[in-house]
Amino acid sequence: MRIDRLIVLGLLVSCKVVPITQRTYSEDLSIHRPVTAVEEEPIDTLGMVVHNEPYKPLKGHIKAEMDSISKIAYFRNKEGRFVDGFVIQIYSGTNREKAKEVSYRTNQLFPDLKSKLSYHQPNFRVKGGRFTDRLNAHRVYRRVKKQFPGALLIPERLLLSYE
Repeated sequence: MRIDRLIVLGLLVSCKVVPITQRTYSEDLSIHRPVTAVEEEPIDTLGMVVHNEPYKPLKGHIKAEMDSISKIAYFRNKEGRFVDGFVIQIYSGTNREKAKEVSYRTNQLFPDLKSKLSYHQPNFRVKGGRFTDRLNAHRVYRRVKKQFPGALLIPERLLLSYE
């Protein structure tokens, strides 16, 4: 019994109350900052020349070069480029029939989403919508989420087609 009292007394003595400071530390260091003078040079706008000539279409070899550059750009774009975007994943699971049902129901409720059923072993996924803007994607996602609580807004690389 005496040992218990000594242990309790030792615990009480070893606990120290930490005083709480009432004011925060602040020190003005502005006197130590170097003062730099900023010199602004005046901009000479009177020396600028403005041409108000009408547009003249290109002629000769410059036109041929521009046409060839345009063709190169067209064929590169035709090949397809990827852009970061968003899709709504409506279903992900191993049940094929459930995935088909969700895809059909999505097309009925949201025909503008154009849902697609895909299989990535071992899961079937139903995704809909192709958005390059997160705000538009989130707006549609909120509507879809009311009908399909398991829906997710996921980032994805989208293939752009210029046709």
